[in-house]
Amino acid sequence: MRATPQCLYSARRALYRVFISPAELPRKAPVSGQHPPRLLSSAWAGPQLRLYGKPSRPPPRSGGRGPGDAATRDPDARGFDRRFTTQKDIERSGRDRPPQDHEITDPQIMVIDNGASEGPLATSFVLTKLEPEESLRMIQPYVPADAKNGRPSAQLAVCKIVNKRDEYARQRQLKEKRRAGDGGGKPKTKELELTWAIGEHDLATKMRQMGGFLAKGMKVELMLGRKKGGKQVSGEEAADVVRRVREEVAVHGGREGKPASGHVGATMRMFLEGKGSK
Repeated sequence: MRATPQCLYSARRALYRVFISPAELPRKAPVSGQHPPRLLSSAWAGPQLRLYGKPSRPPPRSGGRGPGDAATRDPDARGFDRRFTTQKDIERSGRDRPPQDHEITDPQIMVIDNGASEGPLATSFVLTKLEPEESLRMIQPYVPADAKNGRPSAQLAVCKIVNKRDEYARQRQLKEKRRAGDGGGKPKTKELELTWAIGEHDLATKMRQMGGFLAKGMKVELMLGRKKGGKQVSGEEAADVVRRVREEVAVHGGREGKPASGHVGATMRMFLEGKGSK
């Protein structure tokens, strides 16, 4: 009995599925040849600081001034990662102080916490460990390596963890000391001139000006004299001007540093000192 065309077709299709079809499927890479992805060990954790744990994720490795490797360096201009902050960077920043908190772009820093030095540590990692009342302040910038001058290795920036309130009080005290130091030497001397025939309004203005200088602890040399071609005044009027001057000095706790020279009604010089002047 001859096989019908339908039977031949069915047998051919079965053989095709068994022997030919599997060979045409895409081959998968052998599992045995695969290598598991490498686990990158964290080189940024450094020594533990205040029981720091391992960072939850590795620091960024590209772009900007922050952690990175040779790919982020600029050898033509600096020769090291451009995210490290040098003294020149601070001077160019326009700030009158080193960077602090998130202004610090250095990838790694040394940290002083309660007098102990730790590091190197990842800056971004340290910032996550600060308490709300704490601040990270750079106190010494990054110093690049310079083998020609005996510095084979770079020196990381040194930062300090401070209490914001305590640091504010400390800075305020420093400003007050500097301000006192500016005036702690020889008191500044101001010179004023009056004429015996000065009007009441102008005299009141000069007295306010003189009183302001004396209140600041300054010295004032007051010159009184006649104005050429001006109004002539009596001895009583001239003496009244001197009286007004001395009253103003007393109001501000000042004194005459030495006796006045000259004569009332002619040319006279008074040497006045504010409170606290020596």
